[in-house]
Amino acid sequence: MDDTALLRQTIRRCTAVLVATLSTLGVSLQSSSEAGFLLILAVISVVYLVVEFIKVNPPAESLDGPSSTEDEE
Repeated sequence: MDDTALLRQTIRRCTAVLVATLSTLGVSLQSSSEAGFLLILAVISVVYLVVEFIKVNPPAESLDGPSSTEDEE
């Protein structure tokens, strides 16, 4: 990834953390019947964060080709 893509990914993650924090705070300050939208928003942002941190990118070495141990065989 280039620097711009990494910066955009970091901004998305930070925004998701802020949304999750503020919506969770809003849910705790409101009654349960009024906090439906905030609860949905909090759950969606937490799920996004979990998916972002679990997603594994393949290492750059494996994209280049076979490793040196495979060439020796």
